[in-house]
This record gives sequence, structure tokens and C-alpha cells, in this order.
Amino acid sequence: MKTKADLIMLAGTGANLVIDAKTKSTADIIMIVGSIGLKDSHITIRNAYCKTTADLLQIATVYSKNITYDLTKCNEEN
Repeated sequence: MKTKADLIMLAGTGANLVIDAKTKSTADIIMIVGSIGLKDSHITIRNAYCKTTADLLQIATVYSKNITYDLTKCNEEN
């Protein structure tokens, strides 16, 4: 698994990323999205259903046009 620093560095290159909301804190996701937005690239957040609506709204305040939420319902295998 890549660290938060690794993902921020990759996002800073302009790469599009897919991350898992179950393995990252809301604060970490916000930092990663900030790097994504600066390069106008894109991030897909898998398992976003596992975060609260308040968390998702907080994440969206950073660069909402650069985010796709995968709201597939979380389960144990996912």
C-alpha cells in the first residue's frame, strides 16, 4: 500500500489516481485531492459509501470537479 506522501507525490505529477476511502482518513484524502486539483488531474474515490455524507462534502470543498465518488455499498470483501 502506498503512503499518503507517495500518493501526494504521484498526484503532483498530474497522474489520475484511484484510492480506497476505507484505507484513508478524510484528512489524508483532502490532502491528496489538493494535489490532484493543483494539476487539474482526476481522482476516483472507491468505497466512498463507507464515509459519512459530511466527510464527502468536506472532501468535495477542495476540488469537486476533479473527484468521482464510487458510492457502491461497502461490504466485507470490498
